[in-house]
Amino acid sequence: MKISKINTFFRKAGEAQIRHRWICLIVLLIFTVICLSGMKNFHTTSNNNDWIVNGSEIQINSDHFKDIFGNDQYVLVLVQSQDVFNYEVLSMIDTLGERLESEVPFADKVTSLTTVSIPIGIDGGLEVKSPFEDGIPKDESELQEIKKFILSRESLVNNMVSDDSKETWIILKLHPFEDESTDVVTVGHAAEKIIMDDQFKNSLWTLKPIGSAYTTAEKMDTVSHDFAIRILLGFITMLVCLIVFVRSLRGVIVPFIATMFGIGSVLGFTGLLNIPGDSDLMSLPVLLGMALSIGYALHYINAFKLHFRKTGKRKESVICAVEESGWPILFTVITTVASLLSFMFANIRPMLWLGAVSASVVFMVYTYVVILIPIFMSFGKDKAVKQEANSSYGATKTDLAFYNLGKKLVNRSKAVAVLSVIIIATCIPGLLKMEVNMDYLKFMGSKVPFVHRIEEVLETKLGNIYSYDVMIEFDEQDAFKDPKNMLALESLEEELGKLRLTKISGGKPRVKSITRMVKEMYRVLNDDDAAFYRIPEERDMLTQLLFFYEISDSSSLYDDLTENYDAAHVHVDISDYNANIIVDDIEKAEAFAKKYFPQAKVSVVGTVAENAAMNGAIVISELKSFGSSFIMIAILLIIVFASIRTALIAMIPNLAPVFLIGAVMGYANMALDEVTMMIMPMILGIAVDDTIHFSNHIKYKLERGKSYSEAICETFLEVGKTMGTTTAILCAMFLMYCFSPITAMFRIGLLWIVGLGAALLAGYALTPALIYICRPLGKEKK
Repeated sequence: MKISKINTFFRKAGEAQIRHRWICLIVLLIFTVICLSGMKNFHTTSNNNDWIVNGSEIQINSDHFKDIFGNDQYVLVLVQSQDVFNYEVLSMIDTLGERLESEVPFADKVTSLTTVSIPIGIDGGLEVKSPFEDGIPKDESELQEIKKFILSRESLVNNMVSDDSKETWIILKLHPFEDESTDVVTVGHAAEKIIMDDQFKNSLWTLKPIGSAYTTAEKMDTVSHDFAIRILLGFITMLVCLIVFVRSLRGVIVPFIATMFGIGSVLGFTGLLNIPGDSDLMSLPVLLGMALSIGYALHYINAFKLHFRKTGKRKESVICAVEESGWPILFTVITTVASLLSFMFANIRPMLWLGAVSASVVFMVYTYVVILIPIFMSFGKDKAVKQEANSSYGATKTDLAFYNLGKKLVNRSKAVAVLSVIIIATCIPGLLKMEVNMDYLKFMGSKVPFVHRIEEVLETKLGNIYSYDVMIEFDEQDAFKDPKNMLALESLEEELGKLRLTKISGGKPRVKSITRMVKEMYRVLNDDDAAFYRIPEERDMLTQLLFFYEISDSSSLYDDLTENYDAAHVHVDISDYNANIIVDDIEKAEAFAKKYFPQAKVSVVGTVAENAAMNGAIVISELKSFGSSFIMIAILLIIVFASIRTALIAMIPNLAPVFLIGAVMGYANMALDEVTMMIMPMILGIAVDDTIHFSNHIKYKLERGKSYSEAICETFLEVGKTMGTTTAILCAMFLMYCFSPITAMFRIGLLWIVGLGAALLAGYALTPALIYICRPLGKEKK
């Protein structure tokens, strides 16, 4: 493909654009108004379930679990005191529970020390009720009797209350949400307002709220606040960069307008389509659009200035800028969009959103830049040409410095190639150290206040945030009235308690199911003899116990067992989230369940199980996304250069930043998670921009009779400064992430800067060295 012919096409396009500039502006204005009208409908959302693609087995099982046992999101409050059985503490627990149950939307019921159901012996049998059903006694001796009784219940100690009586839970169970993405935030904010009320502040106790329904709202608030700060800093950085690098009022205002309208039109259009934004990732396409918009504008502006200094003719200089920069910029846009659209091959919905929106933002900011910059630069008068501008071909001292750099690189091209190979080789071991980890706390980081509070809770005896459930379903009713199945459920609990990540409190694993209440009732029915804390082996006795439970507290029974007694679940608390171990634990948990219930359907559900499934999905999605990005860009290069050899040589420098990012993540133990997995394909699309600019200019020079040495040096003269400037702007934009308290955002900033810096160095050194050594762009004209 002849670059000269392509440039001629862009020259004609530039001439037509200047000739009909008012029509172009009016059409663009109408389009902008239509798109921006959708901003009033634009909104963001965040939902952990969005990470799982609809139709996946784990999502189907999780939804089925919710249909049977209700909402699996809770609001929990850890109460810490010298003695939680103190009258004032118990009164506070009771009052706080009542307010949560009556004032929080979707509230179902509260379980706490003052409401927990416990089997109590009565004449002729037993009943399940709260020891505080008649109120909280003020008499200290009565309180001590109740305390002694509760602490004698194995099912409660180190589950509901710690064995030292210094910790206890207030647990708010919720009804199913109508729209989880918004309802969970509403619940969290309502609960926060109550828990933080001055009514519940006292030196006698400390309240530490957690639970997914509570912390999701805190996460949304934190991310939204951080997003606003990153965008504000991005705007400031963009203006500073434009002022520093452009140094003209028109050169600052026009790119700024192009950026705002380009990003706004995409977000507005998604509003018209009622497509919500992803609050966790919202800042990425916005900052990326800002940075690339400035980069595209600078290529046009610098090319215009170079010709304007030489000719003094404004419109002719604009047309020459479009002629020389139009194709390389368009091609970089195509490759960048292609790399972003590679996310569409992933099976993770936020990646689909990010890919589609980011690609749209890149294309739209390009469209606004390519229309507005040439038109507004064409307004004004011509000027006289200075003699020194002609003598140096319109180049500045910086341009000439890059020309000399090109000479040095040509003379040392083999050494540069060898050094590049050595650096890439040192990256490979680090790349192989990369691991996948979906740890929620490590994603946010302990600098975030609510994460720090959760970490404090996890250090307590009762504290926990990670858990999963093993669900067992039979086809026949009353299956769990059969002692054989109930004993099998107990055996399954024992196996799950031995898994590596199962949390241990007071020397006992935190694994629970309906069996604990059955054993408590059987014990009470036999004069509270501890020897009877077991599953009865007679079907009639088991059926009788379950009947007592059903008539006394059916809602609590149905939390663990279905009304038809055909399905039950085992809840497992885990101590920490380790991606590799949790996958192994969950596989073993499912295997144990199938072993003890070969005739039943078994499944492992919960957020931890979903994240475990995501580990594999992330690896597969990363490979699909990066692989498809690489293939699409390679195909585009093959088409443009009309040579497979040339395209493959051009791709080599673009792999360097990917290798370096992987090495940094591996050596620094940075996990590959739902955010960092998106960086490599995006970097590949951005990195190829420098290769395209460099290769196109060199090819154009060769077509005009220059030698490889001359073409490389003159390319450094014309685009070397702009390449460095655009990379500096991109780095400055993503530097804003490095000031975020959220660990994932900091890593995004760091890895982007590493990748962009590596891409620039590869563009300056490896690309010209390979072109000079391999001479892939054709023979020199004699």
